[in-house]
Amino acid sequence: MEGHAKAGASTARALTLMEIALGLSTGRGPNRPYRDVQVSVGLVQNGDFKAALTLANGSPDIAHAVARKEIDVAAINPSPYLTMAYRGTGLFPNPLPLRGLAVMPSWDRMAFAVADRTGITSLAQIKEQKYPLKLSIRESQSHATRFVVDEALAAAGFSLKDIESWGGSFHYTSSPSEDSRLDGIKNGTLDAVFDEGIKSWGRFALQNGMQFLELDGATQKRFEDLGWQLGPIPVAQFAGQRKEVMSPTFSGWPILTHADLPDEAAYLMCRALDEAKDRIPWDADGPVTLKDLAGGTDAAPLNVPLHPGAERYYRENVRL
Repeated sequence: MEGHAKAGASTARALTLMEIALGLSTGRGPNRPYRDVQVSVGLVQNGDFKAALTLANGSPDIAHAVARKEIDVAAINPSPYLTMAYRGTGLFPNPLPLRGLAVMPSWDRMAFAVADRTGITSLAQIKEQKYPLKLSIRESQSHATRFVVDEALAAAGFSLKDIESWGGSFHYTSSPSEDSRLDGIKNGTLDAVFDEGIKSWGRFALQNGMQFLELDGATQKRFEDLGWQLGPIPVAQFAGQRKEVMSPTFSGWPILTHADLPDEAAYLMCRALDEAKDRIPWDADGPVTLKDLAGGTDAAPLNVPLHPGAERYYRENVRL
């Protein structure tokens, strides 16, 4: 904050307004009226604000607004959504002219955890037995995890509606480690949890009689065809998991832009991110470097081209 104070009164006022916006967006739950934030930079001239660039965070479908150039830069979660938008797969019927600016590192997996007492060891077995699963998932149907759940179950030949028709039920949460979910795992009122954020609830589930399911070959291929990268859930990091399994990655928070963003603007944005990286509250265990932000790691996958302006900044400043 000392560096910001030296920048002058205009910066102080801008920071104050951004803190107000961030305060309004803080919280949990799918129906928050101020959940997402949009920031515009430009000039005030003759009483009108002339936006030069607009930046926003939001759900992955904000990629459409970026492609239409209604927004210049967006941050989403997780990285595979940018891959699908670029390729025109999954929720994106056509390829979008998008490029990467950076990826905020955040290691995660989407796990399918099921209690040992059910005898279920695969998704296909749920269908075979028409098992009345008591399942905990995210409440918002637009949450990124719900797409992954639907795709995984479809590859196994059934759906959430089928589970309900077999006598199953759903426990809805707005965050991965809500107390009600943890209580249900511990007291046995939940049979399964399908969610990301496994560094929190996942370890607790393993300690209380659950295991992460391995996805079969057909399901893995479905995700590979979508461009949704798979990665291992390492046994060494998750005590109680009996074997390493491959699961859809939920890593990386990509910062994306449209292909027509001026190279100089992309370059300056990466420079601003570089200069601010020591002040950003990263979802990482250690210091984040510019090499991390350039993408391509397990915590920050990037499977789309970098914007040329961003690529130039990294080429000039990353020490390989």
